Amino acid sequence: MSAEHLSNRDTKWVSEARIVGDQGEQDLITALESRLPEHYVVTKRPRLRVYPSGGCIILDAQVLNALTGKILFIEKKTGNKGGNAHERVYKFISEGLKRKVSSLYTTTSNPFFLVFSGQTFQRKKYANELSLLLEGEQYAIMDPGFSNIGQVVHQIMEIV
Repeated sequence: MSAEHLSNRDTKWVSEARIVGDQGEQDLITALESRLPEHYVVTKRPRLRVYPSGGCIILDAQVLNALTGKILFIEKKTGNKGGNAHERVYKFISEGLKRKVSSLYTTTSNPFFLVFSGQTFQRKKYANELSLLLEGEQYAIMDPGFSNIGQVVHQIMEIV
């Protein structure tokens, strides 16, 4: 598809997806804040300065364990109508990015935790893809209504 065709495309779905994504991020932050013990501090949209030019990446959340001083950065994707939003998390499994962030911040060797929710990620197709491509990584697929938030909180607490 040429640039001309892309510019003529209906972009209503983009704004709708942004609304769904923003709500999914807030839902996760609210759920984490309500379930993590008091010595965990959740911060929305941390900026990580990782590029030599001073540029940064912005994640969806940061979880700080105030007792250990360790930080875990969270990227959250929400999907209800399929698509490829989940593919944008794959940069967070880059060994170079992990090393850079771990050298700049007080984290573990893998500073990222990836979270997926919505109807899209309840489908076998997506669960299979994530299982294969994120093998050995820190991630969770939320059950409908965040019914497995307790397990996800436990995973996060085990990491930091």
